[in-house]
Amino acid sequence: MTFVSNAICANFRGEKLTVLPRPSPCGKFHISNDGERTHNSEFDWVLPFHKPGLAPVGDFTGSYHICLDGNPAYSIRFKRTFGFYCDLATVVDERGFFHIHPDGSPAYSNRWDWCGNFQQQICAVRNENGEYYHIKTDGKMIHGGPHSYAGDFREDFAVVRGIDGLCRHINFEGQYIYDSSFLDLDVFHKGFARARDEKGWYHINTEGADISAGERYAEIEPYYNGQALVRTITGEYLVIDEDGKTVSSPVRSESDINQYFQSQAVSYWQPLAIRLGILSGLAGGEPVNSISEVDRIVLERSWVELGLISENGGLSVLGEKLKPNRKWRDRFLYWTGPQLEAWINSEKRLTNPAERTDFFAQHSSNPSINQLIHRVLDSYAMEDWPGISNTLDLGLDATVVDLGGGRGALLRAIGPSVAKRILVDRPEVIKNLEIEGVEITSCDIFSDELPRGDVYILSRILHDWSDDICKGLLKRIPKSANLVIIDRVAEPSRHGLLSLNMLLLTGGRERTEEGWNKLYRLSGWEMQKKADWSDHTVMFLRSD
Repeated sequence: MTFVSNAICANFRGEKLTVLPRPSPCGKFHISNDGERTHNSEFDWVLPFHKPGLAPVGDFTGSYHICLDGNPAYSIRFKRTFGFYCDLATVVDERGFFHIHPDGSPAYSNRWDWCGNFQQQICAVRNENGEYYHIKTDGKMIHGGPHSYAGDFREDFAVVRGIDGLCRHINFEGQYIYDSSFLDLDVFHKGFARARDEKGWYHINTEGADISAGERYAEIEPYYNGQALVRTITGEYLVIDEDGKTVSSPVRSESDINQYFQSQAVSYWQPLAIRLGILSGLAGGEPVNSISEVDRIVLERSWVELGLISENGGLSVLGEKLKPNRKWRDRFLYWTGPQLEAWINSEKRLTNPAERTDFFAQHSSNPSINQLIHRVLDSYAMEDWPGISNTLDLGLDATVVDLGGGRGALLRAIGPSVAKRILVDRPEVIKNLEIEGVEITSCDIFSDELPRGDVYILSRILHDWSDDICKGLLKRIPKSANLVIIDRVAEPSRHGLLSLNMLLLTGGRERTEEGWNKLYRLSGWEMQKKADWSDHTVMFLRSD
């Protein structure tokens, strides 16, 4: 039998190119592009040939590489072998992972817990502690790291996931190429990369800048000749161009629509199952609910499905977040407790505005619920406001009054960048509260006399209330002072559910830019400038 070692084809310039043999369908030898066998050898398994013409194989002697004629490239045997990239291949021996040259000799003396493949002369590796780095072809590490994960280089950059769990791009020197960080990130493809933040997926350029016109998607593909397939948060398929404009709308199947509606119909199961588990002691702490052992097993199985309990019955990494005194335990009890009441009575509240009571006053006499509410609100504020002082730039001589300031997270973030800080809130909110350098005042901001200040701040306050109540509050603030509003500016495709929640709860809403400007105009204020901060807009106002 005559065997074909390779096949020859030509590119558009007429230059001859070698097409390397590929594994046979049975996976035991190699065949040409025409399906002809290229060597007489047979193995337990084979992988594709890579430049410089070597393929990983395995048989009873071990794992190694063969040449195009099917003969071994060297005499050494390994536990595992992988393909050649940049003329180096990953192999595994008794000591661990490393790379070899085509003659089987090691490229360096180190061993790793895992090695990737060299791309652009650099390779991702992992040590025995689970830390990732990148190495050069001589085995020396580039700068940077450790990372909790590291990917291959492509188009001169690689994605790394930091010890903080956030993703960034690095260059050949191991340096971050921009200041941003992301929840998820992909390699660059023709100068653009897929990225995900708290709002969804979008595309960025090599400067880390959003090129998707602020839109976010549930799924997104890399650009293909100037267009990309995306899937919206509600499941529609769109094709967008590099300016983020929709150029086509692929058909969505009826079965996909059915699946979407079914998941929406039972979406309340999950948070309520988490609440029941917390109250029944699955995450630790004293159980509030007393249930039978048979019922407990059913509840535990729901937590296994949610990834909160492992198969052996212990709390998972996610489940650990629900232990006593953890913020997510509080948040689930808040959203499925006092916040849920408005939704249970939503039909009545939507058709009868008189049913929309003062949420905070309603729970003020119940210490445990009141404390839960303000622990949760403070936990969100503690995440959102650190670092905001430079954006506010209130002035060293300013007396700043934070109206409805809660437990003081914003004034803590402002710190000593101003002359004096005054926190104002309801008596049950500030009870026993002490913050160094902050004057704390009990006050009903809607009716009591307000402390004197140079700057008044309303942070996430106005979205709780109707336009009439907001106008009344804004008119009470001295027009001689400056006013800073920190709140969301609603967008057509975002904030709709949050706005409905505020409406049902207290009669408030998330306002559009036009809605904010109208409210200010009717209250005697005018917006001077604005800045974005942590999914909020900081609006600086003066009297008109």
